[in-house]
Amino acid sequence: MKKIFVNICIALLIFSALLTSCNKKTIDNPNYNNEIGKGVFVLNEGTFTYANSSLTFYDNVADTVGNNIFYKANMAPVGDIAQSLCLYGNSLFIVVNNSGYIYKVDARTVKYQAKLDNLNSPRYMIPAKDNKAYVSDLERTGLWIVDMNEMKVTGFVETGNTTDRMVSLGNRIFVCNWSNYYVPETSNETVQVIDVDSDSYIAEIKVSKEPNSIVTDADGMIWVLCSGGYSGEKDPALYRIDPVTCSVVDVFRFDNQSYPSSLAVDNTGEILYFLNGGYGTLDLYKMSIYDKALPDAPFILAGSRNFYNVSVSPENGEIYVADVKNYTQNGEVFRYTSDGDLISSFTAGIIPNYMLFN
Repeated sequence: MKKIFVNICIALLIFSALLTSCNKKTIDNPNYNNEIGKGVFVLNEGTFTYANSSLTFYDNVADTVGNNIFYKANMAPVGDIAQSLCLYGNSLFIVVNNSGYIYKVDARTVKYQAKLDNLNSPRYMIPAKDNKAYVSDLERTGLWIVDMNEMKVTGFVETGNTTDRMVSLGNRIFVCNWSNYYVPETSNETVQVIDVDSDSYIAEIKVSKEPNSIVTDADGMIWVLCSGGYSGEKDPALYRIDPVTCSVVDVFRFDNQSYPSSLAVDNTGEILYFLNGGYGTLDLYKMSIYDKALPDAPFILAGSRNFYNVSVSPENGEIYVADVKNYTQNGEVFRYTSDGDLISSFTAGIIPNYMLFN
């Protein structure tokens, strides 16, 4: 009788293990000795001054995730507050804000290639032409000009205001002027226009305070989302801008209780997504570029989750939304269809933020 009971217990344990294995689709142990293929890089900010930023890669076809892949490839940490990613050729650039540097790694293996030091507070990097890139900075009133091959600063474009998120259109770069925290005598309510050929500041477009995100649409127009300011100055709004005339075409104004952020555009260039709500209670909204008013209701409710950033696959329009939870534990990324149906989710690092599709 005792033998039968033991055999039954063993059988149940085996069955339980098999069942768990079958239900677990996401495996945190891909082989990074092989080249990274298609998927999405997720850059995890980490905790301020703790230098615990990290890099995650998610393979959406195999439904596998690899965390801490920069450390695994190089046996070194990313640094303090990883801000953004930039892909150029076969190289991936990791902009680390508080540490003041940019890593260049092989995009297929994440192996270290080079490092650009001694930047003030770098935020975002955008390729321009001929291996030239611009890097925005939270503490400087302009853009660094960087040679991506040599990984060195070759110049600086003075704009009069600090610089943040950017988009490229033709021979122009459009730059959000998001913060004046470190340079309080300047503005934080403009979009600045840079001529790539001459590396010169040529125009400024007035918007609301704190333009935090910027995209281009299928019609070649620019959309800028402004939170309205964190100090009580309120005028949150979504702007549509003509890049040829550098003028505002439409303004969609939120109520003053709103705090919109993280504007993204889908693979068709016709659907906009953004987060909105109160602090820590941001839902996901969806809007056509042809709509005449802001959406009345959320597209996806956050519920108990702490939505922080949204990105859309340029290949199939799938939506990725980062949940930072309590800002101290590992976050989670949720993957949805364009209809808002949940496909899967995966664990990332602390404060998952910037997402880049490979």
